[in-house]
Amino acid sequence: MTQKTYQYINNFWDDTEAGKQSGVDRLIYRSNKLGADQRITNTSGGNTSSKLTDKDPLTGQTVEVLWVKGSGGDLRTSTKENFSSLYQQKLLDLQKTYAARKDKGLKSPAEDDMVAMYNHCTFNLNPRASSIDTPLHSFLPARHVDHTHPNAVIAVAASARCQELTKEIYGEEIGYVHQLGR
Repeated sequence: MTQKTYQYINNFWDDTEAGKQSGVDRLIYRSNKLGADQRITNTSGGNTSSKLTDKDPLTGQTVEVLWVKGSGGDLRTSTKENFSSLYQQKLLDLQKTYAARKDKGLKSPAEDDMVAMYNHCTFNLNPRASSIDTPLHSFLPARHVDHTHPNAVIAVAASARCQELTKEIYGEEIGYVHQLGR
């Protein structure tokens, strides 16, 4: 990994230390480092995830599991107990369930019902409640997703020219995701 030098934020990542970690432990390491600088992640803001493979305790088959930091808590101090684990394929299948609903849309009963469905996707009886942002982490194709709430980016996103400014400032390094109908 090529390390960039930043003028206004601290890069706490240590390739040697990270190299000692794998799976959920590396996700926790990454999360703690992102949360260590409040210019990147304001207090309790955001969540991180990794799509990892694991052995299904019921079938013995290898399955893809989404580990995502649950709502609440602080990335800086998160431990494994702060992450929910869900069957990735079951989460993807929820898209069909949602699509079949007539009452879907922003702030709809279908949207609220989907949150309750995450419990049915739980991997290995993990009791941690899933984040409301679970679909973001599941449906994006990336294996690792870092969803943070830096104040500078929030200011850009809340501006009248948000999409234009995002491209002007970040070029193609950052994608702009917005909700239709807003």
